[in-house]
Amino acid sequence: MAKFYLIGKISAELMKRMQNEPTADRFASTKKATEAAGLKLISYEWVRGRFDVISCVEGEYEQAVALKIAFKNSGLMDDLMVHEVIDYNKAFSNAANAANSVIKPGK
Repeated sequence: MAKFYLIGKISAELMKRMQNEPTADRFASTKKATEAAGLKLISYEWVRGRFDVISCVEGEYEQAVALKIAFKNSGLMDDLMVHEVIDYNKAFSNAANAANSVIKPGK
């Protein structure tokens, strides 16, 4: 099972709804949608900065993309990025192997 971070910016519509109902349980509704997409919700945090929310989920890439599509199509999110956690040692090891096979023109 892969781990993903979803980083999003909420829409003006959601911001207005939350202002009108500041005690709404966004964690519960996010967990319900996450599980409906087949993912396990690990964490859900509101943050300061360019983006508003960060959640960590476990599952398959297609499930994470499905969650992104569902939230974007709901009109509640203006932007939602999906970032998969990778094994950077394996990535750089593969890059080192590939670099040995690169043939530069004229050599």
